[in-house]
Amino acid sequence: MLERLQVDNLVVLRSAEIEPAPGMTVITGETGAGKTILAGALGLVLGAKGEAGLVGPHAEQVEVEATFRITEDMLRDDAFEGVRELIDDVDDGLLVSRRLGADGRGRTLVQGRSATRGALEDAGGRLVGVVSQHESRRLAKPAAQRAILDAFGGDKQAAKVVAMGAAWRALVAARGAREQAEAEAAGLAGRIAELEGIAERIAEIQPRAGELDELEVERQRLRYADVLAEGTSGAAALLSPDDGAGALGMTGEAERAVRAAADRDPELAPIADELREAVIRLEEASRSLHAYADGIEHDPARLEQVEARLDRLTDLVRRHGSLDEAIAAGEEAERLLAVARGDAGGLDAVRAAETAAQAAADAAAAALTKARAALGPKLATAVQGHLADLGMADAAVEIELAERDLGVSGTDEVRILLAPNPGLKPAPIADAASGGELSRVALALRVAAHDRDAVPTLVFDEVDAGVGGATAVAVGQKLRELAASTQVIVITHLAQIAALADCHYRVLKVAGDPTETTIEVLDDGGVDAELARMLGGDASATEALELARKLRVRA
Repeated sequence: MLERLQVDNLVVLRSAEIEPAPGMTVITGETGAGKTILAGALGLVLGAKGEAGLVGPHAEQVEVEATFRITEDMLRDDAFEGVRELIDDVDDGLLVSRRLGADGRGRTLVQGRSATRGALEDAGGRLVGVVSQHESRRLAKPAAQRAILDAFGGDKQAAKVVAMGAAWRALVAARGAREQAEAEAAGLAGRIAELEGIAERIAEIQPRAGELDELEVERQRLRYADVLAEGTSGAAALLSPDDGAGALGMTGEAERAVRAAADRDPELAPIADELREAVIRLEEASRSLHAYADGIEHDPARLEQVEARLDRLTDLVRRHGSLDEAIAAGEEAERLLAVARGDAGGLDAVRAAETAAQAAADAAAAALTKARAALGPKLATAVQGHLADLGMADAAVEIELAERDLGVSGTDEVRILLAPNPGLKPAPIADAASGGELSRVALALRVAAHDRDAVPTLVFDEVDAGVGGATAVAVGQKLRELAASTQVIVITHLAQIAALADCHYRVLKVAGDPTETTIEVLDDGGVDAELARMLGGDASATEALELARKLRVRA
């Protein structure tokens, strides 16, 4: 949901800030005041391409900043892949800003950190949907029509769409693994002997990680056993000889002497304690030296075995760079030989995995097709009902499925067809509807599909063009109905629609050099005055104000 939009120096708009309501917000103003500039500003902050001509006269660059409330579930959507790592905590909201200079160069920031415009555009399509008289371009896209039909199916259909996407990705991965295995197998024909040699060598030697260092230490002990034995036993004898006191005994005597003297001078007690600590440490060192000396092996046969083993391991290091790399080379050789032979775990395994993934994807696609075939007539009926409320009672809607190649969305091409008047053959909505009719079709589709999960905020840019009277009231009621579950922002020139708003902003052109546009949020009195103006009366006239108040009461 859009929580705040700040715009500075965009064309004639010097500065503006809006905080849309969670329900329905309207933006009104006289023709030419610049109402649609706000829709353009939102487009910029959602990744639309910027142009130098958008920079106004009040500064050297355009700055647009928006704050959105998002959820963890939204963040997991693939659309957020390019910006996900920039968002530390969804509770802080999503802060997006665009800066565009007069030279056409710009900068995109997400949470204050640089992001690509493409990544922002992907995320923006998940945050906000814009419905305008140019909706035909979007509605003409098969993906958009398929998304509307799936949204109409609610959570059950959403689960099928998710399952289809997962099955397709698994199939793509399995297909890639099979292609890689086949390519490897084809290129292995001339390497069989080499791979067999590596595998046999490693299997015969069976090196262990870290073994080389362990054997080096053991070889040193075996080579210098005499020196080590003489040194450690000699040191042990100096500390604690068989005859005489030795260093350990003499230190003990020193400790006892100082301890006795400490009875007469307490200042000697710490020295006695230090000597006692020395006795303990010397005793531990003596035991360790005796144990080490007793454990020394004089084993020429074992030394010969260790050196032979080291020679073989050193040869592996010479061939492969390190012992770890040699072990890895053996494992890779075994894998590639399995691929070349077609053993279990080789080609047979990856081919079987692809077959299973293909079957799963086909089943998921068939489930989607069946569900879409059932949903199509229901959506058509619902849209026709909404169109009747919107002054198009004679319009007929059909949902047609055509087959396409299997993909992430299944095997269905969805086409929404419209016959605006009796006797006309249903045709694609972009071709069959006029500008005003297309706006109402887009609104009817949005209301019928309740596309809140896909897009939490919808902006309607003068979709009320070409309507009035009872139809205008119906359009407003449909927008209000949609606002119960989706944040709706409406740029309108009809008082019947504006009267339904939870929040009302007015755009005002201020004459000057240069002329500029401002925007302000209206209180109850301001809303009444603006509605009176929109009804064609004097904004301060008593009769016009009374009519505006009545319109709000009826709303």
